[in-house]
Amino acid sequence: MESNQVVKQVVRRKSASARREELIAAGIVCLGKGGMSGFTIDQICKQAGISRGLINHHFNTKDELLTCIYVFMTDHLVHEYHADTALGLLVKIIETSFDEISFNRSNLRAWLAIWGQVSSNDALNELHKVRYDHYKESIKSALGQVSLSMPVQFDVDSVARQLIAIIDGLWLEYCLHSDGFSLATARADCYRFLAAYGVVIDNPFHITTED
Repeated sequence: MESNQVVKQVVRRKSASARREELIAAGIVCLGKGGMSGFTIDQICKQAGISRGLINHHFNTKDELLTCIYVFMTDHLVHEYHADTALGLLVKIIETSFDEISFNRSNLRAWLAIWGQVSSNDALNELHKVRYDHYKESIKSALGQVSLSMPVQFDVDSVARQLIAIIDGLWLEYCLHSDGFSLATARADCYRFLAAYGVVIDNPFHITTED
């Protein structure tokens, strides 16, 4: 194969990948604006500035696009769950959950729409189980390691579940009532919760807990 043909194929592949990402981004915007009722092929095409034929070329169905959006949004979270220490991992999880990408009203509204589909969309449900289990096990593992050095150990499964509920609850609260709410206060709420169980984190991000 001639070199210029190879280059053209590489360019086409990159363009296809870039176009898929544009459609995923457009889908997230549509979900954030109008929930599932705004997640239509026409609205997504309008947001992305493409034709219906092009979106059908990249995604066989709207459900496939929705699943890819879920993967894209959870990848941002899961890929950050790496640290040298258990405390470091807990900090990573909290900070990533409340960074400017995850913790903005448009993306959080998109999450609400996706969560509403998990119970009725089989493919999404299976994917959610896998990713949620990984998320919860990451938290449980970190808490388990931390608890070993504490004089009084706690129920790791219960504390992990409570921390996840607090994070989810703060996301929901910010969607509905964002006045007086900030990234710093959300993070601080999580740190206060852990401190109540004796998990005191020397915060490398200098997040105040006095908000």
